[in-house]
Amino acid sequence: AMVSTQSTGTKTKEDLDLMSSKKKKKKKDLVKMLDEAKKKKKEVTALQKSTDEKSADKLQDKAWQKAISMAKGEKQKDNPDLIVKTIKRKEQAKKKSKKEWNERTGGQKKAQKEKQKKRQANIEKRIQGKKQKK
Repeated sequence: AMVSTQSTGTKTKEDLDLMSSKKKKKKKDLVKMLDEAKKKKKEVTALQKSTDEKSADKLQDKAWQKAISMAKGEKQKDNPDLIVKTIKRKEQAKKKSKKEWNERTGGQKKAQKEKQKKRQANIEKRIQGKKQKK
């Protein structure tokens, strides 16, 4: 896609907004993240156990990559225990939200029934009042 520019050659605010929106990454599913973290952990332990130079280089490479990403300020999401904790926390929040929603809708239904009952009583009262006048 071509970036439109004004006659001065500078990018407009809309162009910059479009460019920044393209760079946003889609958030990964927590279960997928957990699988990846477990896989990485297994790989690292396997590399630590082996004694050849290639695996030592790979291990050092991974350590450098992690250090660089940490220096950039990226969050490290490679601890399976923390990811499991996050999944549990989200499940608890969902349960709580569902419970609150059910209570709210239940309360509304109860209030509606009470109003209908009151209305019916008022209608009966009015009918009785009309009968007594006659």
